[in-house]
Amino acid sequence: MKEERQRVPPTARIAEFPKKAADQARWWESHILEVLHGLPPDAPQGAVPRPEFDPRLHSLAERERAKAAELRAAGHRVTASGLKQWRHRYRRDGLVGLADGRTAKQLPPFGRIAPAVVEAMRQAIAETADASSRTIGFIIWRTKQIVASREDADGIELPTERTLYRLFDKLAAPTSVRASRCRPCILRLPE
Repeated sequence: MKEERQRVPPTARIAEFPKKAADQARWWESHILEVLHGLPPDAPQGAVPRPEFDPRLHSLAERERAKAAELRAAGHRVTASGLKQWRHRYRRDGLVGLADGRTAKQLPPFGRIAPAVVEAMRQAIAETADASSRTIGFIIWRTKQIVASREDADGIELPTERTLYRLFDKLAAPTSVRASRCRPCILRLPE
């Protein structure tokens, strides 16, 4: 029975949620596991299921109805069909499926690239706006120069060249700059 009670594999994504949302997901997980296996995850070794949650005595639907009634009696607004949906989400997505997705931390628009690097590349693009032609390689080189000239340069991690090319694509698109990804190609700026 111990093997049956194990949780869905934990996921690091729960760390993307605020503590309150992660705690709420763990609270739901405890109830879902009791419905699925008869015992909550923190039940002591050798514990037996409460009669209304014993899988040998009641179907899954009956256990869901019993849990919904228990939670309603405790003041929670839960139905058996709602509990079934939570159970399906848990089986599909694990603990993250029980967390309120609206509270997940959102990655910044440029992912994990340091804001100082984004700022430096914007500056490099702006500096070349009046030039008739510059290569993307030049803009990346100039970005690195700008970052290196900062007082806090030692604390700024430069991404790979490939990532810098992708960053250029994101930053140059709104300015209608047309560029090729190959190094020797010339970046033609609007006149």
